Amino acid sequence: MAAGEVSEAEMSEECLEKDHDEDHGLVLPRVQRPRYKKLAARPLKSCHMTVDLCLHLIHKAMCKNQWERAAGLMTSYLQTLENRHTERQRAAPEIIWRLGKEILLNHPKAENEDINVFNEYMKNIGLKNYLSMSLEQAFHMLCNGETDDALRVLGLAESWRYGRLSIRQNKLQKLIQAHRAVLNYRSWLDRKAAASQNDLDYASQSSSSQVMGSYYRQATVTFREIVQQPGVWDPFILNYVHLLESSGEIQEATKILTEYANNTKNPPNPNAHVYLYEFMERNEASDETLIKVLRPLHAMTPSHKLMLTYSKLLHSSDSEDDQKLALLVLFDLLDFSGWKKNVEAWSYLAKQLKKTFRHDHSAWILEAWEPRKSWWPSYHFAKLHAKKDWHECAKLAMKKALVAGMLQGPACVYFTSVCASGEPENKTTALNRIKKYVMKHNCVNVPNPGLPLPESDVEEAAT
Repeated sequence: MAAGEVSEAEMSEECLEKDHDEDHGLVLPRVQRPRYKKLAARPLKSCHMTVDLCLHLIHKAMCKNQWERAAGLMTSYLQTLENRHTERQRAAPEIIWRLGKEILLNHPKAENEDINVFNEYMKNIGLKNYLSMSLEQAFHMLCNGETDDALRVLGLAESWRYGRLSIRQNKLQKLIQAHRAVLNYRSWLDRKAAASQNDLDYASQSSSSQVMGSYYRQATVTFREIVQQPGVWDPFILNYVHLLESSGEIQEATKILTEYANNTKNPPNPNAHVYLYEFMERNEASDETLIKVLRPLHAMTPSHKLMLTYSKLLHSSDSEDDQKLALLVLFDLLDFSGWKKNVEAWSYLAKQLKKTFRHDHSAWILEAWEPRKSWWPSYHFAKLHAKKDWHECAKLAMKKALVAGMLQGPACVYFTSVCASGEPENKTTALNRIKKYVMKHNCVNVPNPGLPLPESDVEEAAT
C-alpha cells in the first residue's frame, strides 16, 4: 500500500509540473516538499497532496483572471493553517496573505473594507510578517486617500513588539518610522496651506499653529533618526530638506545633505550629490562650492547630465588645473553613447579645444586624446556617422567635424565627408571657416611630449 501511494504521488507531481510549465503569468510562491527516494518508507500524505493541488488550482485560476473561482478555492486552502508539518505551517500565513490580497484586489465584488478586514485578520496569524503586512496595508490605504487610517496603522506597527527582532524586522521598522514621518510631513504641509488662506479666526489659527508644530516636531525627530542610519533614503531626505528649508533652517538642511552625501557608511549614491548641488544652487552658493560638490559626482558617474555644468564651472575658474579638468570632463562625458548626438556637448568641446589651442595648452588635448585615438574614430567619426549626422542635424555634423579635424587632422574621414557635403548653401561659409581653422590647428601638427624628438630637431634645438 505504501508503494502504491508513492507511485500515485509521483504521478500527481508529474502532472502538476507539466501543467505548471504550460501556464504563463504571475508566479506565486509554492511550498517545496522534500523528494523521497523510491526505497524510502515515508510516503507523501494524501492531505499534503490535496493542499498542493489546491494551491496549483488557485495559481491557475489567477493566471486566467478567474478571481471568483480563486476565492472559492482559497477557502479550502485555509486548512493548511492547521497543518502540523513545521515547514508548511511556517510558510502558510505568508502564502495565504499574498494570495488573498491579490485576489481581493482584483475581485469584482471586493470592497476596501474587505481588504482591510482581511489584512487585520492575517496580521494576527502571521506574526512574523506583521510589519510587512502593516506597511503594505498602509500603502493600500494611502492609494485610496485614507491618510488618517494609514497613520494609525503605521503608529501601531511602530510600537509593535513580539519576541526578538530579526535584522529584517529591524529594517522594516525603520521603513515604517520613515513613512510615518512622511505622513506627518504631509499633514504639516496641508495645515500650512490651510493657514495661508487667512480664512480662519484667531482661535482656529492658534489651534492650527499648535497642530502644525506638533507635526513638525514629530517629522523632524523621526527624519533625523532615520537618515543617520546607513542606507539609501532618497525620498525621505527630500521631504526632510523641504521641511527644514520651508521653516528657514538653511544651515541645518545644508548639514543634513552634506552628511548624507559624504557618509562613507552609506552605499555609493549619485543622487545624494545631486540633491546637495541642487540645494546649493537654489541658495546661490559660490562657484567654488558648487565645484566641490560636483567633483565626487564626476568620479562616481561621469556620464551624468550635470557634468556639462561641471565642465562650465571649471572652465570659468582661474586655476589652470580646473581648466584642464574641464576639458577632460567633456571627453569623459562623450565616451558614453547617450551623448553621441548632443549638440550642446559637441559645441562646448569644440569651443574648449579652440581656446586650448589659442593658449598653447595643446598638451592637455594630447593627454585626453591619446587613450581615445584607438577607438573614438570608429565610435564617433566614421563615414556612416558623418552622413547620418549631416542628414539629421547639420549643426551637429559641423561641430563634430570641427572636433574631428582638430583631433585627427584635416585628412580624417568624418571631416572630409562633412566638408564634401556642401549643402545646404547657407552652411558652406561656415564649412569654409572650419576648413581654414583645422588646417592650422590640429593634433597632427603638435609634437607629442611623450615621444622623443628626431635627431635633426635635437641638433637644431641645441644650436
